[in-house]
Amino acid sequence: MKRKLWRILYELAVLALSVVLLWTLLFRLGYWLMPERTVYGSVWTSYLQEEEDSVDILFLGSSRVYCDVIPAVIYEETGATSFVNAGPSQTASLTYYYLRESLRTQHPKYVFVEASAAYFGINEDHSKTNVSYMPGSFNRVLAGAACEEGILELALYPLQEFHYRIYDKADDKPPEQDGTMLCGYTPLSKAVPQTERKFRIPNVEPGNEIYLYNLDYFRQIAELCQENGIACVFFVTPTMQDYTEAQSERLVSDLRALPCLAVEDWTDLIPEIGIDNETDWYDSLHFNQNGAVKFTRFLCGYLSDLGVEPTPGADEALWQARLAYLNLNGSNSR
Repeated sequence: MKRKLWRILYELAVLALSVVLLWTLLFRLGYWLMPERTVYGSVWTSYLQEEEDSVDILFLGSSRVYCDVIPAVIYEETGATSFVNAGPSQTASLTYYYLRESLRTQHPKYVFVEASAAYFGINEDHSKTNVSYMPGSFNRVLAGAACEEGILELALYPLQEFHYRIYDKADDKPPEQDGTMLCGYTPLSKAVPQTERKFRIPNVEPGNEIYLYNLDYFRQIAELCQENGIACVFFVTPTMQDYTEAQSERLVSDLRALPCLAVEDWTDLIPEIGIDNETDWYDSLHFNQNGAVKFTRFLCGYLSDLGVEPTPGADEALWQARLAYLNLNGSNSR
């Protein structure tokens, strides 16, 4: 009887090990088939190439960060190192898990979170991208679980999303860029004149369930920063499609109740930043590279006012190369 029990346990152990090995193989195959991603957010491959604990400032959020904030310009102006680890139309819950995963290799002094996602509802296509490119960790699983139905399965089994590339070798990669040079920034060259500021219709209205759900994740972001001795700043970038005054005031008020260093709403500072509405916009929500340089220099002034000081020992040659790359090769249009 005892021998039979041990045999059953042995066979169960072999079966469990076989299942784990098969899942690991299929998980790695899904990763292998994913197109390389160096722009338009979710650039984890580039992020993980940064030397550990070498980032002074971490930027999180949606395309309103990775199209508008240029780490090479921040280094040129302040000497501080930074990285934009954002994702397309990224929700507050995914931003929280991006922060958790980011802190596994970096311990920045400041975390800047673009807060317009308070009004973001779910977006399946973008959630797929945000989760698929995360490293294979428990945070990836939790991020998938926080999304809409079907994304958790993708987090565990990316082959379901990218299996078609076994048969179809069509070029579906984003435009070629050197991610190690851009540090999460996506340069855009096209200029589309913007003549009218209009109100943007949010996915959710203040006070409803999704807004409060998003706000709770911003609370968790602020508390995680506080636990790790990191100064947290929530901010809203300027656009030509603003939320209404009531929506903006509600968001700023709610964020200021969180344990963060500061909350900044820069939506009305387009003239002060020096933005030319004829030449500096890619579309109504994003700057092109001209506008991004101006906004980043404005941001550098804010960093100086905060008293941000660079950590000694940054790789000067690398950051100069990044600045040169931006100037020579940064032009890019969708």
